[in-house]
Amino acid sequence: MEKQGTILIVDDEQNILNSMRRLFMNHDIEVLTANSSQQAVELLASNKVDFFLCDYRMPDINGIQLLESVKDTYPDMFRAVISGYAEPDAMTYAIGKGTAMAYFKKPWTDYDLVGKVMHVLTTMRQIKDKEIIRIFSSINKLPSIPRIYYELDDAVNSGESIDHIASIFKRDASLTAKILQIGNSVFYSGKGSATLEQAILMIGLNTVKEIVLMYKLSEGLGAGPRIEKELARIFSHGLVLNKAVEHYLVHSGQKYNRQISNTLGVISCIGKIILLSYHPDRYYGTTAFSEGCGLSFEEAETEMGHITDSSAAITCSFLDLYNIPFEILEIILYVGRPEKVSEENRVIAAAYSAMVKIAAALENGESVDDMFIDKCIYGILNKEKLNNTTYIMSEVWNIGK
Repeated sequence: MEKQGTILIVDDEQNILNSMRRLFMNHDIEVLTANSSQQAVELLASNKVDFFLCDYRMPDINGIQLLESVKDTYPDMFRAVISGYAEPDAMTYAIGKGTAMAYFKKPWTDYDLVGKVMHVLTTMRQIKDKEIIRIFSSINKLPSIPRIYYELDDAVNSGESIDHIASIFKRDASLTAKILQIGNSVFYSGKGSATLEQAILMIGLNTVKEIVLMYKLSEGLGAGPRIEKELARIFSHGLVLNKAVEHYLVHSGQKYNRQISNTLGVISCIGKIILLSYHPDRYYGTTAFSEGCGLSFEEAETEMGHITDSSAAITCSFLDLYNIPFEILEIILYVGRPEKVSEENRVIAAAYSAMVKIAAALENGESVDDMFIDKCIYGILNKEKLNNTTYIMSEVWNIGK
């Protein structure tokens, strides 16, 4: 039987390596082990490794340092760290900077480590599907992450004032106009005149930072003036999803990871932007089909047979190049199928999937009644809270009006 992939496990304790090797014994995966960073580097040089899992605490080097040393050489390899120590700052840094794409805890007997690894391998195969590669081959050059994004990231994380953050925007006239346009269109129905500072606060600091990233990346992808109006519509839709997901989760009382949830709607835009820029016939064809049938763009793609090369899969493939955390990628990839997402993030996935359906229905003038809401619960969400978020979307944010 064909192997599902190869995992390299790095730990300085041989008994742990032996124990982890036994975990994968009955699964279609090749397991390599190394008890030092030097041995790990040698194995990487002579084997194609799909999943690199290293212990955080080792005598010669910590796991984060090891991941940093191999990241540039093996960018397509999934990198994860495992630790039994409470190192939240180190793990947050590693995942935030793209050094690690996931973090697993010891003892692994508390959860299904093998199931998680196999889930990652299955998901990453979809992200790197040959149909996706064909679409990416039409892009002449992938843009780099803009410097202004890092400036904003540092300013937000350092707790700088809103005036300071606004001053960063004001150095870029087109970006300032974009934030004002999005803020006014969503929160004032295009009739208001918010200041830049008000628009930033209404959109949210983390969200506005991701809008900058997506807008600048879209510029780098060649999304020029000819599609400016449609681009603004895509970003406004993404912002609505962002705010709706957060509104539901904040008021739901359910436990969730805000670092994972607070930018989903915005960064999920990139697949549509790529289609709009490089495959406009397909983009506009899908849009027309979705509006005619009262479906979301994602549901329309499924109906039209775009499964492995969906906009969600394109988004995830693109973001994977920039080392966006795996937890975000799988939520976007499995839109409408939250049951396939890792259990700890399933409530976020269900909320995101629900808001995609509800926003599309409101925008298309469809009835969002009790029967419709029942289809959006996925056996996970609270109906009363979901109804409340729907009301906010339609009456306060004026979606579909």
